[in-house]
Amino acid sequence: MDKRFLLSAAGIAGATVAAPALAQDAAITMHLDYWAGEHSMSASAGDRGFSTSVSSGYLVLNSSGSIITATSFTNWESGVDAYTSGYRWEILLANATGNYNVVLSDSYGDGWAWENCTGSDAFVAAGSDVVGGPVAIGLTSGFSATGEFTVAPAPGASLLEESPDFIEQDAR
Repeated sequence: MDKRFLLSAAGIAGATVAAPALAQDAAITMHLDYWAGEHSMSASAGDRGFSTSVSSGYLVLNSSGSIITATSFTNWESGVDAYTSGYRWEILLANATGNYNVVLSDSYGDGWAWENCTGSDAFVAAGSDVVGGPVAIGLTSGFSATGEFTVAPAPGASLLEESPDFIEQDAR
């Protein structure tokens, strides 16, 4: 075997390549009261964003830039009537990097609070890529509430990390 090849192979072996952190994920949970048709929400971060509403019995979910990988709409507590526990709307996002500004709205003006729903956990952003998470935004009364959350790559994620003993070889 050619010695140059062996030296080049040894030089390449000295470098470690980490996979790029492509998908920064976030899990959004909204706790809606029984009167879910009064609610709407929007979250935007530059060219990324998503919004929700319930209209005429239909769930409406729009997205631009953020990739919605899954969503579910259930009673807040399994086996408990939505009239007292409210609804749980979960949205999973991928490639969600950014600083999101969130606006929660209630068209009736009583917040997302009814019976056992206090509105304090109206919107929660969680996941390992949510900075300082989980981040909760409450809508306990009134017509609207605002807040923000940030999704960022995990600390130390990089495209290429070189070990200190990496040696460049002459390709002659």
